[in-house]
Amino acid sequence: MSADGFWLFEGLEEEPYGLLPLVNLSGKGGPTSTKYVDRIGSYQWYLNDETATILVPGAPVESFYWPGGKLMQDHGVIIYDVNHMKVREGSLDAIIIAARLLSEKKKKPIDFSQFHFITDAINLQKIFAFCNEAGEGLFRIDCERVGKTVLLTRMEASDLMEIGHVTFDQNLKSRMTRPRGAHSTGPFFQLVAYQYGQFRILVRYEVDCADYAAVKCNPVPVDKSEVLPEKTKSDINPEIEVVNYGEIPHDVPLQVLTTYPQGAGFPFFTWAQLFFTNANHELLGWFKGNGDFGKPAIYTLQDVSKMMKPLPLVSLSKVHDCLDKVYKFLTKNDDNFRCGLVWKGKAHLEIFAKHEEATGGISKGVRDFLATQCKDDEPEEQK
Repeated sequence: MSADGFWLFEGLEEEPYGLLPLVNLSGKGGPTSTKYVDRIGSYQWYLNDETATILVPGAPVESFYWPGGKLMQDHGVIIYDVNHMKVREGSLDAIIIAARLLSEKKKKPIDFSQFHFITDAINLQKIFAFCNEAGEGLFRIDCERVGKTVLLTRMEASDLMEIGHVTFDQNLKSRMTRPRGAHSTGPFFQLVAYQYGQFRILVRYEVDCADYAAVKCNPVPVDKSEVLPEKTKSDINPEIEVVNYGEIPHDVPLQVLTTYPQGAGFPFFTWAQLFFTNANHELLGWFKGNGDFGKPAIYTLQDVSKMMKPLPLVSLSKVHDCLDKVYKFLTKNDDNFRCGLVWKGKAHLEIFAKHEEATGGISKGVRDFLATQCKDDEPEEQK
């Protein structure tokens, strides 16, 4: 199917293996919250050279008060999926490398077999949107497993995207944030674990900024001449280099940021974003006219829930049922079977088997490491 010009279908079989109907998913009895939330760790991409280098734990940029004003509209090309851009074969590898490294530093080695799913929050948000009959365009989620742990990989049509709609997200972030170190300026990713219904999930999401003032962190002068500490190659994927750099207080409020036009209602997607990331705040810049902003508003999930009546619990239940069907399908199939779930704007996901030689969510070295922990028996349920 890649012959018709869609990079999104690269590595998939020509015809669907089957369908996963969204209309038949159960809208009752599903989980209404996430439980046992734990910040596992974090990492940050170093973008100042061509290598695939992560800073562990890194440091998200600091948010500060901005009274509002006029901003230019975003334009140009942005990095849409930096993990895939930097590591085409193994875009989930950085999750495993960073979580393992940080857990060993704490002298509490992580056991990845405890997780039923390892994924990006955006995959859960997309499934939520599809179950709510929202969203547009095409989207693909690749699925594979090691033992009984299922890996869901975000697959965009491109790693880079030209901004083609009215948004001020990049300029707002630039205006009201500052780095916490000379090298901690790249995309920062938080790894969070939680129980969602019957599933224990390890989730990655991109943090836009953090409220260091809330935990009384002193301002950090950024010394541009600061030397980057030594890089070391990961022992499970030598293509990724690791730098021990950055600092993030465990209790610092983590924030995601967006902009939205005044008078267009409240952006529904923020509820699912906060729910599946467990970020502390959504910073929302309301704009009118040609980029006139008031003071950005700060919302928690509880704040957004008050504006979402009724709460989208039916869609939430359907997401859980969808994950249940994906989990059973993968774990009852051959352990080498990999597939892509493709959404084309219809009330179902098409299941396409992947070619044996197609790139995967994890590299061979990371798969071999995970296989030492993730066996073909049930992960322990969270007590």
